[in-house]
Amino acid sequence: MEIRGSEKKICRNRVTIPNPLLHQVLTYIVVLIFCCVTIVSCIWVVILVKTEGVLSIGGIPVIIFFAGYSSYIGLLILRYRTARVAYDDNCFTVTQGGNSTSYIWSEIMKTKYHGMFQVLKLLNAKGKTIYTIHGITRDNKKFIQKIGKTAGFTIDVF
Repeated sequence: MEIRGSEKKICRNRVTIPNPLLHQVLTYIVVLIFCCVTIVSCIWVVILVKTEGVLSIGGIPVIIFFAGYSSYIGLLILRYRTARVAYDDNCFTVTQGGNSTSYIWSEIMKTKYHGMFQVLKLLNAKGKTIYTIHGITRDNKKFIQKIGKTAGFTIDVF
């Protein structure tokens, strides 16, 4: 449910989360590196199994798991990396590509916090992702704490 018309007046959005270009570029680079490590590790396993046998792969599946999971989380973040968020006590607004959508706090039906990566994913009642935020900066951490106080969230190690 989006806030429309006269309801938008209650959403004053006093706090805006800055989104520096440097963080955006670094995020793209790190996600690209993790994707490459995952792909190279998978190719490495296939080559080792063909030439040496299954027992030769050793700890490579662990590398594949962590690099692959890091890639997955990174891709979740990339979708909203260029978005801007502003919030107050009543609601928050996500602006991406010139489109702004405002949500009241009660519209967050489910959240998932990936503690190892400090990433919080917000979902609406239909299960659609509203926003994904990385707790890389102090302002992002404050927004995550605000969500924790108003909507709460579940914590997953992975």
